[in-house]
Parts: sequence; structure tokens; C-alpha cells
Amino acid sequence: MRSKLLSIYLTTSILLLAVNVQAAHGQDAIEDWQTYVDPADRFTVFYPPDLEAQGKENFLSSFDLTLGNSSYPREFKITITYNDDESLLLQYAEGLELSPENYLLGLENQLKPSYQVYNLVSDTSNSDDLYGFPTVSNTVDFTNHLGESGRTMNVLAIINGKGSFMFSYSNTVEAFYEYLPTINQIMKSVVILK
Repeated sequence: MRSKLLSIYLTTSILLLAVNVQAAHGQDAIEDWQTYVDPADRFTVFYPPDLEAQGKENFLSSFDLTLGNSSYPREFKITITYNDDESLLLQYAEGLELSPENYLLGLENQLKPSYQVYNLVSDTSNSDDLYGFPTVSNTVDFTNHLGESGRTMNVLAIINGKGSFMFSYSNTVEAFYEYLPTINQIMKSVVILK
């Protein structure tokens, strides 16, 4: 009886989630979208059928999910990293008060040396929310050491004061804003499960 009730509850929850996401984005917008469920059951995200999902490659991979399309420019990539290790939060905040702003600043400071050029285009504190969690975001123009350049938007949320969720979108500078409405829909479809 208990497992039957749990099954009914889970089925109802998934249906309500799909209805809520469709209502938020319009029926046609996500009707044919795919669903990615994190193997550790920490988050779920919907994504358009023109993108291919690749989960964490191995235990050394820093990305929990990569969305891309081989026919898009090489710079196009969407990554999600869900870090649920509280000790890493404190490490990246570099001794400052734990906040999304300080965590993102700590990440930036660690990323900058791996680029030839790393220029902040915009910085937004508490810009949106990710499944009810406040976010901070920035947009950066970059050139890596191979000479490849582009634009990246990072959106970061602290989850329950114990973990971080980082959504990153990269593309060429010219094509960056064309795909941004779809990026916003993908971010709004994220559901934090734990």
C-alpha cells in the first residue's frame, strides 16, 4: 500500500511539474522538450530537442550535465554543475561571508588564470531565482590559451546554504544573444530535488 501511494505521489508530482513548466513557458515552447534527471536525483531540467545531453563523464569531471549540438559553433555549450559539498562552498568564498556573490567571485578568481583574456561584460547581483533560490550572474568575454574566444554567462545559486548550482552558457559573441531566450527557458525549467 505504501509503495502504491508513493508511486501515485511521484506520478502526480511529475505531471504537476510538467503542467507548471508548460504554463510558465507556453504549451508549444516545451511540448517536445527532453527531460534530464540527475542520476543522484538532485535536480531535473528540461531542454530543447536540438540539444544533446551528456551527463558526468567520470568522477573527475566538474560538470554534472553538458548540453550541446555538434552542428553549432564550437564555442556553444551549456553546463550545469551542482556541488553539494558544503566544505567547497567555504573554500571558494575564500574566507568571506558565504553568499552567492562571494562564491561567484571566488570561482572567477580561480578561472581567470586559465584564460588569456577574461573581461567582465556585466555583473548582476540577485538577478533572478533558480527554483526559488536567489542567484547572481555575470557575463564574461574570454579568449583561451588556444586563441578561441567567446562570451559566457554564469548564473549561480546557493542551495539550502549547503551547496551551489552553477548554470553556464557559452557561445560566440555574435550568436550569444540569439539563443539567450531559450537559455532563460531552460534555466526556468530547472527543478531542485534536494
